[in-house]
Amino acid sequence: MSELNAQQVVDYLQHHPDFLIQHPELLAQLELQQQAQGATSLVHIQQRQLREHNTLLKNQIASMNKYAAQNEQVYRLFSLCHQQLCSNNDFDALASNLQDIICSNPDISDCRLVKYDTKYAQLVEHRLSNSGHYLGRINQQERDLLFSDTAQSTAIYLIGDINKPIAILAFASNNANHFEPAQDTLFVLDFVVALQSRLLELA
Repeated sequence: MSELNAQQVVDYLQHHPDFLIQHPELLAQLELQQQAQGATSLVHIQQRQLREHNTLLKNQIASMNKYAAQNEQVYRLFSLCHQQLCSNNDFDALASNLQDIICSNPDISDCRLVKYDTKYAQLVEHRLSNSGHYLGRINQQERDLLFSDTAQSTAIYLIGDINKPIAILAFASNNANHFEPAQDTLFVLDFVVALQSRLLELA
């Protein structure tokens, strides 16, 4: 009879999790051998694994709570922004009021709503041609178009079609990691659609 390899033993124990319970004498031998070598017992190993798994779950829950709180804050901000679409009949006034609202978030250092100009053509082609929005860091030339030198990460949204841009909505943060590509943009994109409709009315 050929010898079992380690994987076969693992597979067998996985399919028979009560094997060691049904053979306590073997479990005792394994524990004695582990102790003789100065290592922890199987029970201790299992306890450690459970603690590590529990720590992982706690970290995941904390991360989910953090993102939930951030999403709630974003939702509240853009609810106020939606209200501005109805109460402003002037582009400059709308841009100023949006800036006040968005910058009330301490993580956002600047907010710009600017009418499209050909000076933004390279920025649009480089950052916005694929999805119409970009989150992350930008280079110095792009930063000079929209923000101050303190801007470390940005969120930029194209208002209008790539072939016929209307405006650019952009946010900046002094935190280099605040805006990143993996972030959820649902609330912002919903506002961008409403903003585009409003700007077409004001044109």
